[in-house]
Amino acid sequence: MIPPIVENLYPGATTCIVIGDLAGLDPARLHSFRYLLWWREDESAMAPPLESPVEILDSATPDVAVERFLRRDPRHLPSLYVTEGAAGERAGPVIEAVHRVLESAHRTRLTRQKDGFTWQKHILRNAPAYLRQRLPESWAGALRGLPAFVCGAGPSLDVSVSNLAGAADRAVIFASDSALRALARHGVAADFAVSIDAAKVPEKCLPAKHSPARLVVASISPPGWQTALPSAPPVFISGRQITDDWFAALGASRTTLAAAESCGSTALELAHHLGCDPIYLFGLDLAVDSTDQARRHQRDADPALYVQSLYDPAVSLPRVPGNYAPAVPCFALGDWRELDTRLAGRVGSKIFNVTDRGARLRGTTLIHPDDFSVQAPVQPKTAPLSLLDRPSAELPGVATRIRTAGEQCRTALPSLRDALARGGPPALASAFVPLMVGPDTGRLLGAFGLKLMPHLVPPIEGDATFWKTLLAEYGELCALLPD
Repeated sequence: MIPPIVENLYPGATTCIVIGDLAGLDPARLHSFRYLLWWREDESAMAPPLESPVEILDSATPDVAVERFLRRDPRHLPSLYVTEGAAGERAGPVIEAVHRVLESAHRTRLTRQKDGFTWQKHILRNAPAYLRQRLPESWAGALRGLPAFVCGAGPSLDVSVSNLAGAADRAVIFASDSALRALARHGVAADFAVSIDAAKVPEKCLPAKHSPARLVVASISPPGWQTALPSAPPVFISGRQITDDWFAALGASRTTLAAAESCGSTALELAHHLGCDPIYLFGLDLAVDSTDQARRHQRDADPALYVQSLYDPAVSLPRVPGNYAPAVPCFALGDWRELDTRLAGRVGSKIFNVTDRGARLRGTTLIHPDDFSVQAPVQPKTAPLSLLDRPSAELPGVATRIRTAGEQCRTALPSLRDALARGGPPALASAFVPLMVGPDTGRLLGAFGLKLMPHLVPPIEGDATFWKTLLAEYGELCALLPD
């Protein structure tokens, strides 16, 4: 038997993907897997006799095939083998697609387990404000024709922020939360600050002086943002959350502008949504510092904000096309892909990337900070900014539906505790199922439900302590629900 070229074994995997020659792979490597997904260079090749059923990976739609295959095991990703039979030209796009889907699934599953409870806790605490303070439709195109400076928090901002400050009165300034202190140090207050990350509390982001004029947040943002600027209550945008979708189904429509993959990308989308043109990007690097791989943000960003991130500077990072180098190490590959694809397909607006390093973004024109300049806008930016109206309260009936679903969740809590005490984890898992599949309760529990549901699929794993923790989190969410 010929050993595989690539052998990536996922702990506890019950499924496996094989790319290449399946017949040449030692069957002993595959005996522990319940399901196999196979891509073959020769489409007429037949699978050898194996204990596990073999599904064929379609070359035309590899992403779809792999995403469907992942449903076979919601708790573990598949192991992966690439054999010598994957040496042909047709194998390259398939391997890339499989890697892309597995990477995204790994990030999503890991993030849900780590953050699902926190997300839902914030969503429930933000719900009253979200329902009455969503970004209004009238903001679309309201700043048409005004130039915009969009400020991320990448290392290049240390160089370009002084250039931005020198022209701050000539454009509308949009900033990610982690860039606010860098701007303030140069005497600049953002016109719009964007914070959509559940871990970024206002006290770690807001400067002592030169506070932003407006805040744009998401339902998962820390609730402290609601009172962070007493004179400027935040405006909420919808995110990729089940509970946001449920609110929309009840009549509290989703905002036209949705939260993107990061604060910086969302600030860019906000500028585009408001009609700003041209748009200049600062500090949107999406790559580690070229001289210090441990540094991924500008120097004024509070390092405590990123302690819980999945970034590990000791790990070899994937490389993407660079602005000033053929390739640069990227710590947020999924974010770069989404933004790069979106900008590559955007027409009708001019976007300039003002940086001396970082990842290349298609659809943008590169400008070195030394060569940056911008002319004053035809109209002062303060005039159209003053016309942005505040959102208004709407649909009080939504609150009634939330209270009803909340009461169902609270009522179930004693029986859940009793199920764990009497029958252990299997009994508690069984008792959780009706709540998760309930048309209202499941969507009210949202991100926590997505965290919990993979653990409800047999075989039930985890000891009593693990399940007590899940139950305690559920109880904490119930306490946040309105009476």
